[in-house]
Amino acid sequence: MKIGIVGLGLIGGSLGLKLQSLNHTIYGVANNEVNEKKAKEKKLANFVSCELSLLKQCELIILALPIKDLINPSKQLVASIPKETIVTDVGSVKETIVNKWENLHPLFIGSHPMAGTEQKGVDSGFEDLFENAKWIITPTQNSDCNAVRTLSELIKSMNCEICQASPKEHDQAVSLISHLPIFLASALIETVNTKNNQSLLDLTQKLAATGFADTSRVGGGNAQLGIDLAINNQMNVLNTINNFKNKLNKLESLIKEKNWELLSKKLAEAKEIRGNFID
Repeated sequence: MKIGIVGLGLIGGSLGLKLQSLNHTIYGVANNEVNEKKAKEKKLANFVSCELSLLKQCELIILALPIKDLINPSKQLVASIPKETIVTDVGSVKETIVNKWENLHPLFIGSHPMAGTEQKGVDSGFEDLFENAKWIITPTQNSDCNAVRTLSELIKSMNCEICQASPKEHDQAVSLISHLPIFLASALIETVNTKNNQSLLDLTQKLAATGFADTSRVGGGNAQLGIDLAINNQMNVLNTINNFKNKLNKLESLIKEKNWELLSKKLAEAKEIRGNFID
């Protein structure tokens, strides 16, 4: 297929590399001339330009843009997409994006690959980012069945597992397993940064190893993403933070009460439950 990718950062660049390996012809749109040059050097697409007119010949277009640019797309971007072209996005919230784009384009299908790193920008893409990843699609009653089928086949061809949910269900689910961890990791990082005790800070920085790296990784990512999630999935994020605080308060109470038996039970339950989420 002739596939357009708007935005050649971590997700868009990785898609460009992967889809080229599957013999698709990729038309990549960069946001400035510096990134256009870098994208060409890294061969993120067969054709790279800052000009949106590049999209006119595409059969399918993937919008790999920041959430704010998906919710408020430029008139030039919307006008450059042919009405017969299938369009999807890779944004990590869905209700606001789907509501916007279903009114802009007849063949829009919301989607979201559950893959990423703390890196960003045109230098961060790599071909294997999506290997064995979950990829959520969020069709609605307005969605074109043929467009859903074509998009699904493309996603499966990248060795991804498709999950289907409504935009609302998606936003509720990712607030728990994706958005909440970003804010928890941020709070954890702030907690260990004991600026008022330099010797303790020096020691903890030396001792920090894989456990801290695993639990804090998503707090070291793109700060703008965290802001966009808080703004555009606010109620779900607040509900999950409140629920987490209640759970943490209960653990705190058990420690204060020296109720080691119930604390042990809670920790054992958490270990068992984790296996339902992580293989």
